[in-house]
Amino acid sequence: MKPIKIIVAGDILPCEENYTLFEQGDPEVLYGKEMCQLFAEADFSIANLEGTLTDAEIVQQKDGPGIKAPKTTIAGIKNLGISALTLANNHITDFLQKGIDDTCEVLRNAGIKYIGNVKRGEQLIPNNFLSLDFDGYKVCVYNVSETFFNRPTKEHDGANIYDEWIVLNEIKELKQHHDFLIVIYHGGAEYFKYPSPQTHERFYRMADCGADFITAQHTHCIGCEEWYNGSYFLHGQGNFLFARQKKYPMMTKEGLVAEIVISDNGFTVKNHKIDIVGEVLRYDEKQDLSAFKERSARVGDADFIIEAYTKQKVDELMQKYLLAAKGSFPMAKIYRRLFPKVFKHPESTYNFGQILRNYNVLQGERRREDMYYVWKYLLENCHQYGE
Repeated sequence: MKPIKIIVAGDILPCEENYTLFEQGDPEVLYGKEMCQLFAEADFSIANLEGTLTDAEIVQQKDGPGIKAPKTTIAGIKNLGISALTLANNHITDFLQKGIDDTCEVLRNAGIKYIGNVKRGEQLIPNNFLSLDFDGYKVCVYNVSETFFNRPTKEHDGANIYDEWIVLNEIKELKQHHDFLIVIYHGGAEYFKYPSPQTHERFYRMADCGADFITAQHTHCIGCEEWYNGSYFLHGQGNFLFARQKKYPMMTKEGLVAEIVISDNGFTVKNHKIDIVGEVLRYDEKQDLSAFKERSARVGDADFIIEAYTKQKVDELMQKYLLAAKGSFPMAKIYRRLFPKVFKHPESTYNFGQILRNYNVLQGERRREDMYYVWKYLLENCHQYGE
């Protein structure tokens, strides 16, 4: 069998600073010669579209930013020669149905395939995988997302959501008809360089059901890698060309592009380190993955990972989400005491942003797992707060 080369990249979306470059569409300016060559030599390539391509103005009511780019910026994505984009992520519904419709139309017109979206209706219609045939050798690419504000309903489209019973059975079924199965999973703890306990367990289960290669996107940082019973896990791929992020600039201005080569002898994975320099992407000259390898050596140390995860999330999220749970709407509690007949409803103690934040913790898997460890930390250290 002739070797098959597949490229899997992380998050991509134009930002205001490079809209013009994307509209002009010169791939070497945007990505550099080395990356253009890597994509040109691939038999198939895919990345995650971290937002919508739309001119819509009405943004979804959610806890978190709404992200989009003009339709005209598609030139800079198309001219890279990318085969497909994934849509199962936490931003596909940011501009409601109009944003999803515009995005799909733009990609169709550009000749770029897409997966991960689910069409609305009484019977939801998933578009969650691509089937590729390389001279009789069949490869499947499957896309799924954790639950954010992106769930499809009968009224509006959404992302293919991780429902364990459904996903594992779909992977089993797809593997029966394909020789190699790639899962692109949108989830994991943002800015955390190890798999969260939930995502780690899910990767094991998906591999047990037939997944050969699984990558976690959404974390916006380079994580670690793991081999498990012949399957490969990339726990955190980092960004591709997603230059709009300002938080943790050292961490979010780099990423990995995974090169999978499938042959008669099995498959190999080579990770290419890339950097965002200003508002464009460049191939990292040093290709120093020593820190990545060091983290990978500790990926099986569950106690270490949970301790690191807890510390980061307590520092990052405790005040933000505990204040939302408390409902500290200015003066509301005083008003309720002074005028109980007027301010008798509990919702009067919350502002709209706090309600969205609490709803996110309740229904969003990522924040729910994060806050579990925040509350666990508080429980274990409650003596510090005057138990």
